[in-house]
Amino acid sequence: MSDINERIEALKEEVAQLEIDKVAALAEFGEKAISELRDKKGFAEDAEKIDAIMAEIDAKGEEEKALLEEKEKLEEEEKEKLMKRTCFSCNTVNPEDAAFCENCGSKLGEPPKEYCKACGFMNQPDMAFCGKCGSKLGEDE
Repeated sequence: MSDINERIEALKEEVAQLEIDKVAALAEFGEKAISELRDKKGFAEDAEKIDAIMAEIDAKGEEEKALLEEKEKLEEEEKEKLMKRTCFSCNTVNPEDAAFCENCGSKLGEPPKEYCKACGFMNQPDMAFCGKCGSKLGEDE
C-alpha cells in the first residue's frame, strides 16, 4: 500500500510541475502573440489593457521597494533606540528617559570600551582587540 501512496504522491508532484510549466509556456506564448498582434484590428484594446497592467505592476514594485527601504530604516532606528536603553553591564532594558540603569546603576548610552561595536561581544577589560571577531575595540565599525 505504501508503494501505491508513494506513486500517487510522485504523480501529484509531476502534475503540479507540469501545471507550472504550462503557465510559463502560456505566458511566453502570450507575450509573443501580443508583440505580433498588438497593432492588428481587434487586439489594440487588449494590448492597452496589458500595457496598463504591466505599468501598474512596475509602479507597485517600486512602491514595495520604497516601503521595504522605509521599514529597514525604521527597524534600524528602533534597534538604535533599544541599544541606548539597554545596559551594557547587565543587559537590562530601561525606560527611554533613563540616564542610568535602574538595575545596576551603570550609565546608559555609550558602551564600555570592552564592548565590540562590530559584533556585540563583551570582552575582558584592557583588551585591545575583540576576542570574537578581531576588531579593534573602542572604535566605530
